[in-house]
Amino acid sequence: MRAFKICSISLAIFLITVLSATANTCNSFASFTCSKATPDVVHLVGTGTTGQSVGILVGNTFNVTFMGNKSFVGDDLIILAAAPNALTGSVNGVSFSSLSSFPEGGAMGAIQDTWTGRGILFNSPSFGYANVGTIGSGTVSISASGVAAGTIFYAEVINPTTGKVLYITPNSEAGILGGSTTTTPEPASLTLLGTGLVGLASVVRRKVTKDGKTKASPKG
Repeated sequence: MRAFKICSISLAIFLITVLSATANTCNSFASFTCSKATPDVVHLVGTGTTGQSVGILVGNTFNVTFMGNKSFVGDDLIILAAAPNALTGSVNGVSFSSLSSFPEGGAMGAIQDTWTGRGILFNSPSFGYANVGTIGSGTVSISASGVAAGTIFYAEVINPTTGKVLYITPNSEAGILGGSTTTTPEPASLTLLGTGLVGLASVVRRKVTKDGKTKASPKG
């Protein structure tokens, strides 16, 4: 009897762990609505695994695959993003549209746990999505540009005619960007740098002039 209770408790803990890692809930966002609970079919393929709730480590280029024998040809692929601070950049040349919250129920706990586990500070998380276009046959390649390291990606398949969300990525199949990023200095930053260099040159010039006067002092 005792052994049965122990087995029952162990099974319950196992199921809770598995469900928390895989069972996300679809939420409507922008002009897209959820038709039903969605299965685990959209997978991000990266450079390795994270050992965290968000399971895949990706670089600036990664792939999206579709599990099972489903055909998604003609549907649209949406890339969802959660950044630990400001969400910047684009995927496949498409900039992110801003969202006030992340459109997969239950994902935020996994996202924050993953940031904490990887030592990433998330002072002001921000969210967005990008429709990267119609899905062809097979794997879709995604290229991120100007996106900050630590940004987490999920994917959703959308029917462009009905606007219905067909499939989503569970936490364990989502990816966190761990590679380098491509950024361009802002004009204000360049101006500040230039001002600092001019100031430094002025200080050096004054010091050289002063030293020269000192060496040229009193004649015998």
